[in-house]
Amino acid sequence: MADETRERILEAASTIILESGLDGLTMEAAADMAGVSRKTIYNHFESRNVLLDEAAAAWIRGTLVALQEVAGSADLPFVEKLNAVLERGLADMRQGSRILTGRRMLASSRLAVVRQELLDRLRGFIEGIVRAAMDEGMVRSDFDPRRLTVVLMNVIVGLATHEGFEDEPFSKADILKDSLRALVGGIQTPKGKAAMRGSPIFA
Repeated sequence: MADETRERILEAASTIILESGLDGLTMEAAADMAGVSRKTIYNHFESRNVLLDEAAAAWIRGTLVALQEVAGSADLPFVEKLNAVLERGLADMRQGSRILTGRRMLASSRLAVVRQELLDRLRGFIEGIVRAAMDEGMVRSDFDPRRLTVVLMNVIVGLATHEGFEDEPFSKADILKDSLRALVGGIQTPKGKAAMRGSPIFA
């Protein structure tokens, strides 16, 4: 029961951050949305900062788990799987931009641990996609899969932590899509280009 209440509070806190940004999250707002008292919130989270950290960490982990479920699906052929991962990843990046950015979040020691865990898992996840693409003959064999993974990581992580897009008519997800289009176009074989024609990054 205590775990269910904690999860409900984290879900409420994540929703508030996604809808209203970090400043919108207060203990009172989280309590109201979760349907619990302020005292219950403090029984689970000693401060607003701890709640912020835990809510962001839960959202990030949930996103990665969802992406890994898609990537691990045995029912989907590789290209459909890759497109589904790209579609979900771009959508989650658009939705979660308020969680993924902000000096408060980047400076959090709790989130530093979660961020490193995320980066480690993301690296393995991306390397698996790169190797599968090479095995399918869709990526040129003159690229080293580990180095290519680091290149992709630099693009994704750089955009996730970069600030300053608030006044622009485009989002980080738009920049990620353009970056992937430019990068993927340069590493594909003719077979890869034909297979990826319907991909969300080329749409």
